[in-house]
Amino acid sequence: AELALAAVQAFSIDDSHTTEIDDALSVQGLGTQQVVVGIHIAAPGLALQPGDALDALARQRLSTVYMPGHKITMLPDAVVQRYTLAAGRACPAVSLYLTLDAQTLAVLGSTTRLERVPMAHNLRHDQLDTIVTTDWLQAPTPPASTPEPLAELHAPLAFLHRLAQHLKAQREQARGKPESFNRPDYNFRLLKAADAAPTGDESVQISVRPRGAALDLIVAEAMIAANSTWGQWLSDAGVTAIYRSQASLAPGVKVRMSTKALPHAGLGVPCYAWSTSPLRRYTDL
Repeated sequence: AELALAAVQAFSIDDSHTTEIDDALSVQGLGTQQVVVGIHIAAPGLALQPGDALDALARQRLSTVYMPGHKITMLPDAVVQRYTLAAGRACPAVSLYLTLDAQTLAVLGSTTRLERVPMAHNLRHDQLDTIVTTDWLQAPTPPASTPEPLAELHAPLAFLHRLAQHLKAQREQARGKPESFNRPDYNFRLLKAADAAPTGDESVQISVRPRGAALDLIVAEAMIAANSTWGQWLSDAGVTAIYRSQASLAPGVKVRMSTKALPHAGLGVPCYAWSTSPLRRYTDL
């Protein structure tokens, strides 16, 4: 079926090796009293019917398998390429639009749409983390040396970072203590031609990447907001979904999966549904 074309242009933030781009963001109304943030999620579910061949394959694989220099995608490449949120085209997406008070960042309302979203840019955080820092985002204008398209995206990225910090602070207040990012992440890269299959003889380059980098924070908080909002929406509508929950932060209390919208103490949200990685995880699909 034809999907309406969204009146926004979105951009994604992913790793340079990622071809399965599940999520993108957009910002409308900067400089006014109300700002609308769009969280756009790829919609490969449009290609499947429960129990058909594609669904059976995805169900059998359950998720994409990642390894240095290679991966096995959950969905066939033709489906991935059709539904990934690649720049330069209008992509099918499930969009959550949050209307926010520009000053307080209070959520005034939300709307969900199934639509085609024009993708303007694919930003690669492993290439941009040294440029898009907290200081860069908090500057009134970007330095003259800032490359495109970052210069034109400074204002929306700065607003999204401010919103991410606000959402994180709200979650930490709900969970009763700050989140701890005391362990680094590591990047593993095989030194080989980009399109060559790994043979096992390559050298491996390992680099350290601090957790909680500015672009990571923007994406993480947007996804938590979407999963929490949609989880509550589905629960209110009486529609079964797959949730993660954690009863408390007491020692030994584990995160569990269920079909009930229960609080997630570790994240500090009233509920958390699996829905923002449909190209990579079967639960989300």
